[in-house]
Amino acid sequence: MDELRRLLLHEVVSLYGPLQGQSIGAIIIPAFIGDFKKVLDGADTTDEVFEEYMTEDKKVHLILEGRKSLGAKGPRLEITGAVVNDKRLRLTEEHCYV
Repeated sequence: MDELRRLLLHEVVSLYGPLQGQSIGAIIIPAFIGDFKKVLDGADTTDEVFEEYMTEDKKVHLILEGRKSLGAKGPRLEITGAVVNDKRLRLTEEHCYV
């Protein structure tokens, strides 16, 4: 999950610059991921779900994709895709579990 946050922060910093990007990223990234975790947790099926997020100034448009599956220890919440401003991020397995 830290890898996903790092990838998202990189995109935010590239849009806003280092100082403002770090500041904005520290607030919006945990909020977006936290909200998406609630969306996944409330999903009824193992179907892929997605949610769109946008900053107030509309500079960052994020689409998170994921699914809820049943693991040995109960439900597993997995982020399977992330798109920032029409740029799909390359996610590996270490990015994915919430």
